[in-house]
Parts: sequence; structure tokens; C-alpha cells
Amino acid sequence: MFTKDERLLYAYTYIQFQQKDLLLDFWQDAYIRSMARFIAVVKSRRVGWSFISAMKGLVKAMDPDRLGYTKQFVSYNEEDALEKISYAKQFYESIPDCDAKKTLITDNKSMLCFQDKNGITQSRLISIPCRPPRGKGGDISLDEFAIYNAKMQKLVYDAALPVISRGGTIEMGSSPLGKIGKFYDILTDKDTYDYERYNIPWWFCRDLCIDVPTAVKVAPDLSTEERVETFGTKIIKQIFQNNDYDTFRQEYECDFIDSSESYIPLDLIFANTPGKRESDIDLSLCEKMEDEEYWEYNRNIDFQAYKDLDTAILNYKPEAHGETLFLGFDVGRDHDATAIFLIGRMPDGKKRDFARIELRNQPFKVQEETILKAFKELPVYRGRMDATGIGKPVFESLHSKLGDRLEGVVFTPEEKEIMAIDVKRGLEQREFLLSNDKEFHRQIHSIKRTSNGGKYFRYDAERNEKGHADSFWAWALANSAVTLTVKKSNNFYEQRRRKRQELMQDVTPEKTEQLKKSLEEKQMLWQEVQNKELKQQYGDSVQITKGKTLKQVNMKFGYEKPDKENW
Repeated sequence: MFTKDERLLYAYTYIQFQQKDLLLDFWQDAYIRSMARFIAVVKSRRVGWSFISAMKGLVKAMDPDRLGYTKQFVSYNEEDALEKISYAKQFYESIPDCDAKKTLITDNKSMLCFQDKNGITQSRLISIPCRPPRGKGGDISLDEFAIYNAKMQKLVYDAALPVISRGGTIEMGSSPLGKIGKFYDILTDKDTYDYERYNIPWWFCRDLCIDVPTAVKVAPDLSTEERVETFGTKIIKQIFQNNDYDTFRQEYECDFIDSSESYIPLDLIFANTPGKRESDIDLSLCEKMEDEEYWEYNRNIDFQAYKDLDTAILNYKPEAHGETLFLGFDVGRDHDATAIFLIGRMPDGKKRDFARIELRNQPFKVQEETILKAFKELPVYRGRMDATGIGKPVFESLHSKLGDRLEGVVFTPEEKEIMAIDVKRGLEQREFLLSNDKEFHRQIHSIKRTSNGGKYFRYDAERNEKGHADSFWAWALANSAVTLTVKKSNNFYEQRRRKRQELMQDVTPEKTEQLKKSLEEKQMLWQEVQNKELKQQYGDSVQITKGKTLKQVNMKFGYEKPDKENW
């Protein structure tokens, strides 16, 4: 089988990416060469972990002396799972037809299967959304392991260990997400867990750093601001400007930040995310299903919100997405993303994510056209948007065309507190159906509540009011549009209830008894009047007493029929 150097040599000799020769970062070279059985990678976002993990699996599968090899990729959701197979297929198709290339015999969304050189066995790359791996042997790759539901973390890890018991490796890679969970334990508890550990901050990646060799030596001794200013590319500088300090350190510099600072905990997010809820995790069911069956099963539980408006319009189905939609619009321009969020209200009252659209560096005209198109092509009943600062002229322009269907909201501390509390209360009451989207989950989790010394708390993930959690605030605006509409529809009954409460709040037991007596007196007086009228007409022999039936009344007037059975 390949030595560690032969693995790397195979990759550089035969594999291209996007029709260009391979160019890997130094840590990716080391990762492909690694022969360790247990590997844990804490990494910055956007450094190419999925890319290199798929490549390493393909190189091992192409090894002519390796027979019956299997690598299972376990990903956070279906979208991420598809990405691994997509990368592996691109790498495979770039290899020229030669003896170094095994024949591809199975090619689908969840698996690539290759005929080994002996003509008998096959080597496979299998990718599945978040579920315990099955006992196929070989390697296990756990992607974004830190973000898994706590119960699923344990199930996946416990299931992975027996899979590699006869050979194979466990590789896990993730950005940090709080000082909790199995991933945090493995990375920090070196006495208990015998892992080869990699720490991959942003300055290890040439796409984010202008001088990787120098930064590797110098950057650790600099502050975050100094590192970004000295070695950051344009994109990493923009990301830093749009992030709060702690979030940037966690997501790009591999620092574990205490998640207790987050206003909305991950468990609460998972409890409202189909596919991540405790009730959706059924290990016995997972074990019974083949991979293709699980893909279909999983697709019927979790879902992704649409990321562009045209796709959302094309795929909108009232029965699946809600007959009525509500829109939230957070305006951005140069530094901040413009975020548009659409929520569908389901028949059972649940609020389902339908579309999460982020526009970057788009002129206001394009933003306005997008909103107008949403109202025109979709059943958007009501929308709310940020009318603060640059949002004010955008709102005025849209309001002149849409009228009261779109409401402007000034982002005062009070207004933001109301919206933040409303979404958290809704999550606590399980009112939402959230898309299985790790980026959106990160935004929700990034919101912190801090005291600013005034009457209201500050709710934000950014240093400059808005920027990092744009989709969160668009979602909160859309949720407030739902909440206000529901309150308005119930307003008549609410007013009636309140009036009744006001009338009853001064009613004492004595007054209740008096009211009861007065009603009885009125009934007796009415009965006396009726009897008096009857006396004048028929004489004293006819008296209508209280509570008599129609049959009894007729009998008094002599209308009893002789046929008692038919009476």
C-alpha cells in the first residue's frame, strides 16, 4: 500500500482541481501524509477541510494494493454530505485514464464505488447526513462535529469506534462552538484521548493570508487586530470588520469561547430544527435503514431554506411551505449583507423557514426590486424592515409602492429587545421549524445579551450594531410580522375578554348574590303578568306555573288528544 509520501506524490501527479494543477496548503500536505488512527482538527472556517478530507479518501481508494477500502463521511446536513461526494468525483474525473485509476462502477449522490485491481472487491466513498456510521469498517470522517446535537454526538462517536476496530481511522474536523461537547473534550483533554491534533487558524491558508510562511512564525505573537492588518487578505479583513471580536476569534482563530455567553443556546436551536430534535434521533431506526433509505427518510424530516428568490418562487408549495408568508428585510450595503427572510405559517401555527437570502454589495435599486418581486410572486401577507439609517430611504421608496403591507422598524434598543425576546420565547415554546442550516444556526447562537447601563439590554453579535448576524435580524423582523398579525386577528376576542374582566373585577360575592336574586325576581314578575293575562281571558281555573312543558300547557287548555300513544 502507499507510503505516506506516495500518497502525497499520487495527489500531485494525477489530480487536478478546476483544470489546474494541485496547489495545497502546508497543513493539507501533512494531513494527507498522516498515518495516525485518531485525528482531531480544530480549524478556521473556509480553509478547505471538506476539500482535503475528500481528497485523502479518494487517494486511499485509488491505492492499487488497497482492497475493499471504505471511507464514510458523516456531515452536519444533506448539503454538506453532497459536497464531499462532489469533490471526490471532481478529483476522480481529473485523473487521466491509466493504470493508476480504478474503474468507477457506482456513482450516485451518496456513494462512489470503484472496482479494485483484483476484479473482485470494491472500494467505496460513502457520504451521509448526520447519523451514526454503520459497521462497514474502514475510515470515519466527522465533519463539523462540534455542532452536532449533544445526543447525536454521543451516538455518532460511540458507533464510530467499533467501525474502526479492525483497522481504519477516525478523523474529525470542526470549527469551535463553545466549551462543551465531545469535540471540545477531545481537543483539550490530552490525557484521556490519544489523538493527533491539528490547529488550523486562518493564517495557515493562502486564500486568507498574504504570506503564510511568515505568518506561521510571527502571527501567534500578535494581537488579532495586528494579525489581520499585517497578514490578512481583503476578504479576511472584511470578515473581521463585520464580526464581533469573540466570534471572529472562535470561528477563524480556533479559540473556544464560553457558549454560556450566548443569548440563545444551541440546545434551544436544535429543539426547533427538524432532524436535530431529540424526537427525530432514533438509533434503532438508523440501524435498520440502508444509506439510500436514510437519505430519503432524512429528506422528509429536515430541510433547507431557499437561498435565492427565483428558486424559492419556482419551488413554492402552499401545503409544504405555508399558505401565507411573512417577510423580514435587514438593509445592508458596503460592509453588511442585505438579508431577506421569509417565514411560512403552517396550518398548525408553526413558523417554518422558507427562504434566507443574503445579498452582498448590491445597490439599493436591486434590493428594492428583490423585495417588490417577492411581494408580487409570492403570497407575502405582511413584511417588516429595518428603517434605520440607510434603511429609511429604502423603506420610504418601497412603502410608496406596497403601502401598509410593508412596515418600517427603527432599530432602537427597545425594539431590538422586543424582537430578541419574542424569538427566544417562540423557541422555548417550540413555535418554529428551522432549516437545518449550520450558518444560520451560528448566527442565532452568536447573539449575546449585554448590559449597556441603560433601561434596555443590548442584543447583538456585532461591534457596529448590525453586520454579522444579518439573517438573525431579518428572521426576527419576519417573526414579528407573524406575531403582530396573529395578535391583530385575535384582537376582537381579546377586547371582549378584557371588557368582561373589567366588568367582573369589581363583582363581590354579595353583588353576585344580589344579581342572582334580581334575575329570579324578574322571572317571577314576568310569570305573574302572564298568569294575569290568562286569568282575564280564561278565568281563575287556568294557571301556567313555572317550568311546564308544551304538552302540559296544551292539556290545561283541553287540547289533549285521545290517542295517548301518538301524543
